[in-house]
Amino acid sequence: MKKKRRRVRTRIKVIGVLLLGYILFFAFTSIYYRDKWYPNTTVNSIDVSNLTYNESKEEIANRVNNYKLEIIGKNDISFKINGKDIDLKATYEKNLEKSFSNHLDGRSLFGIFANHDYEVNLKITYNQDKLEKLINNSVLVNGSDDYKIEESIPDHVEYDEKTQTGKIVEGVNGNKLDIDEFKTIIKEALKDVQTKIDLTDKEAYPDVYEKSTNKNIEKQLSTYNSYLLNWITWDMGEGVTETITPDDIKDWLIIGDSGKVTLDKDEMSEWIEDFCLKYKTVGKSRHFTTHTGQVIEISGGDYGWRLDYDKIVEQVYDIITEKTDENLIKAYIENKNQENIDKLTTKLEPIYSNKGYKKDYQNFENDWDTKNYSEIDLTEQRIYVYRDGQLAYSCICVSGLPTEKQDRITRTGVWYIKEKRLEKVLVGEDYETPVKYWIRIMWTGTGYHALNRSDWDKWTPDLYKTKGSHGCLNLKEEDAKKLYELINSGDPVFIHY
Repeated sequence: MKKKRRRVRTRIKVIGVLLLGYILFFAFTSIYYRDKWYPNTTVNSIDVSNLTYNESKEEIANRVNNYKLEIIGKNDISFKINGKDIDLKATYEKNLEKSFSNHLDGRSLFGIFANHDYEVNLKITYNQDKLEKLINNSVLVNGSDDYKIEESIPDHVEYDEKTQTGKIVEGVNGNKLDIDEFKTIIKEALKDVQTKIDLTDKEAYPDVYEKSTNKNIEKQLSTYNSYLLNWITWDMGEGVTETITPDDIKDWLIIGDSGKVTLDKDEMSEWIEDFCLKYKTVGKSRHFTTHTGQVIEISGGDYGWRLDYDKIVEQVYDIITEKTDENLIKAYIENKNQENIDKLTTKLEPIYSNKGYKKDYQNFENDWDTKNYSEIDLTEQRIYVYRDGQLAYSCICVSGLPTEKQDRITRTGVWYIKEKRLEKVLVGEDYETPVKYWIRIMWTGTGYHALNRSDWDKWTPDLYKTKGSHGCLNLKEEDAKKLYELINSGDPVFIHY
């Protein structure tokens, strides 16, 4: 019973001591911290623990007056901004006083053991132009002999010679800053009078350096291979084919700074131009045996084969840029056999803007019907029409007047008959003449036609030199009618002196 009473008295003493300690602690903290910040208190990361309002105001003023911001970049290269160099000032007293008052009113006894962090608008001002100049001239922006500025090379797609497909090449991180992001970070730091920035802290500053990562790289690879993996084949006849392959297309693909894949139409067009010129016979020199048996060389004119360059350019562009079935691409990448190539091949027939009579890839000038044609000898002023390999008709003519401007001459070359009309009105700058038996040779207006000239009875091979036409071949009506009956559209016309 006595032991029990002693335990009770002991407990009462302990509780009394604790209560007294609490009262003394409360009295001490209430008195000591009645005009002070609690321990573990910061204002804008400035330690004001145990300071009075005036002391904290002076601490902040001291920080502002002696402010320096150190900015650390890659390779531990850094530069500093002194507040005095940019006329940095702060107007914060009212905001600090309000925060101090809230701190005193809102604290509790045990709050003395907690952390108290306050953000006060210090109303920082500085000279913007001076700051811009310091940033733009800094070593982190301009580099130095020991710190070269290197741009980041983003992940990108390029042609792989080994696999003959596109591949992803991992980018390289550089040290070039995103200048706008860099300036924003510095201004935020000045606002809070931070003293240090470590730009290599990727969590704090993930966007300050130009990135090498490319979020769209897989999509770009897919587009690249879709463009690249095309075979386009033309059947040119006579057992000859022409083919565009990925080895050609790889030189036409452009990957822009943003990583976007585009087809360089100009580069592609150069290949198509060479292709068209290879099979063009229009205007080429041809060896021609005249009615006298003499072999001459004639060039110019519009007879012959000509591929339609513009249409082929658009055709090829559309084929390459049209999205290719990803399953076909995947199958080819896994197995580059002929079967998978065939599935990625587009077969085309050539598109011609002009056609000849036949093809002879061993002798390109042999593209005309050697049995059915007409010959105009401008020296003799005579026309010779051949059908089935035989001279079917011959007659005199009057060709274009050889003026100083050469605007009325009958041009030489190898042409083809474009149209036939029984009647037509020929219109020029200073004439309008109805004619019969019109046979067009040139789109510029030259052709055979009848003309009732008053000087036919005075005709000589030199008449055209003084009384020549505007370029056409004037004929007597009976001759024009016969030519109209013999000559067909598409027939070649050889005009020479």
